[in-house]
Amino acid sequence: MKVTAAHIDAIAAGSSFLATGGGGDPYVGALLAKTFLETFGAVDLIPLERLDDEATVIAVGGIGAPLISLEKLPNGGEQSWALEALERHIGRTADALIAFEVGGVNSLLTFVAAARRGLPVVDADGMGRALPEMQMTTFSIHGVNGTPMAVVDEHGNSAVVTAQDTETAERLTRNIALAMGGQCTSAESAMTGATVKQAAIPGTIGLCHRIGGALTANRNDTPGFLAELTELMAPTAFGCVTRLMDGKVVDVLRRTEGGFDVGTIVLQRLDRAGPDMRISFQNEFLLALEDSALRASVPDLICIVDSETTRPITSDRIRYGQRVAVIAIGAPEVYRSDRALEAVGPRCFGFDVDYVPLEHLL
Repeated sequence: MKVTAAHIDAIAAGSSFLATGGGGDPYVGALLAKTFLETFGAVDLIPLERLDDEATVIAVGGIGAPLISLEKLPNGGEQSWALEALERHIGRTADALIAFEVGGVNSLLTFVAAARRGLPVVDADGMGRALPEMQMTTFSIHGVNGTPMAVVDEHGNSAVVTAQDTETAERLTRNIALAMGGQCTSAESAMTGATVKQAAIPGTIGLCHRIGGALTANRNDTPGFLAELTELMAPTAFGCVTRLMDGKVVDVLRRTEGGFDVGTIVLQRLDRAGPDMRISFQNEFLLALEDSALRASVPDLICIVDSETTRPITSDRIRYGQRVAVIAIGAPEVYRSDRALEAVGPRCFGFDVDYVPLEHLL
């Protein structure tokens, strides 16, 4: 598949849905991707099986609090600067690029760098969603150290981070992002094609495009979208799809803390037939409770769409009075192992809750 500017709106919508509330608002990223694809030409989106085992594959994306991205605009050069800085450091040039998370703006920034360099993008990513920290990628879970990594800001200031493990790299990089105004761009996780085939979640960029198409086709029809989404997800690595509730936002608590957007939203059922739902987030929606009953938790996906427009709503865009539908999707099996849950389970975010697979909660 050749990705052109005409594909970007659908990819942006689908990636915003899979971002589970995080990943950054895709609007500016979509504008950048369209501009670069129109200027430099289409980008090849290649499946994992077409990737050469000896290829050098580098992940490109943004780091920081999504709320800041609404005010701190990029200049368009950051992705190329970060990629070039990492290539100089490791002494190799990239043969292909990959998104470290498919959720939100990061799936789009990969195309910005790829278009300028004439590189293909791998139809895969390292999360199958958005998550707030580096060690939560499937790359890291498979033992890939995210460093060396290069980070830059919109002024061209840069740093190269090396660390003994990805958890340490996350702590160092988060502090650099804060020093760069709360947000920066990175190139990281240089891997061989053989490693990517083992560590990545396949087919996720193409899936974003299909979900985006379903969102558009079912505008103002959430039940129709849910039915089509269930069909789209069935052959993928993801689990079951279910609608948790239809509700109205009656309270929002949000703050920026440690480089993350952190808070809780409260949803009141439209039919008043059950208890309110509390959804906690750290950039992404992580935990859904009704009273003290668990309804869904990370690493399963908790996605929120506007009931009237079926448009995905990110955690930084949630507002009092919105009428929304909450949709949950089972995580890929790679995230359900004991090793993965040590990095992405609810307790990693400070919740006194053990992970229960979504299908066991229905």
